[in-house]
Amino acid sequence: MHTHIALLTLLLAMTGPVAMAQSHHKTKRLSPPVATAVPEDPQAYAMRIARQTWPGRPLCDDGGYRILPCDVGKRF
Repeated sequence: MHTHIALLTLLLAMTGPVAMAQSHHKTKRLSPPVATAVPEDPQAYAMRIARQTWPGRPLCDDGGYRILPCDVGKRF
């Protein structure tokens, strides 16, 4: 009977919160880290999209990411 209590106490001690927290510190990476792309500047992104939308036309930047062809009548 005493051996059952001792085994139960030992089992609870091994699965307690302290033992669980320590096991998380010893994780291994299985693969090398993946390089992430550097986010593009929002203004550069707007200009790239405008060049794709109006190829070969001169573009005017009105600020606030409003990039339109310069020959458009009324600008904001």
